[in-house]
Amino acid sequence: MGGCGSDHQRVNDELPAEFLLDDYPPAIRETGRTLRSLILATVAGTVETVRPGWRWIAYSLPDGRRVRNFAWIGPERKHIHLGFEHGTLLADPEHILHGAEERLKKFRYFTFEPAIDIDEAILVDYLERAAQLAVLPSGARRALAEVGAEPVSQATDGVPPDWELVDTTPDG
Repeated sequence: MGGCGSDHQRVNDELPAEFLLDDYPPAIRETGRTLRSLILATVAGTVETVRPGWRWIAYSLPDGRRVRNFAWIGPERKHIHLGFEHGTLLADPEHILHGAEERLKKFRYFTFEPAIDIDEAILVDYLERAAQLAVLPSGARRALAEVGAEPVSQATDGVPPDWELVDTTPDG
């Protein structure tokens, strides 16, 4: 759309992200712009859409005639969120994502009050993995969700929990 020479598209040119961010205090606005730039630089082909009803900026990847949402920015007066569409499927070993405590069924998110307090490399990792999840077939995501319901600690050195370990030592 409109030869701006970048790898991303904006679905609705009448409502650029600035339209939404301009309503917020300067620190939130600047953090939103930084997050926006990070998303667009990290995930090639990203489509940006302002969702005025939700007061979100959604980020998705084209998939045929559809788009697959992977992230969103949700500004508020005192803080701003970077959320992930399939966040419950993202490995989060350090438990830095929010949403589980609210029992959200799908989303997980970071909250910045107002400045970004997480290393950019960590955010890039989460964004890349979220984008990869978004373009998986829905059946593959469902399978991941079912597997994710099993505690990871049950696996021994990468052996699936449903495999029986057989002692092959001569005394066993």
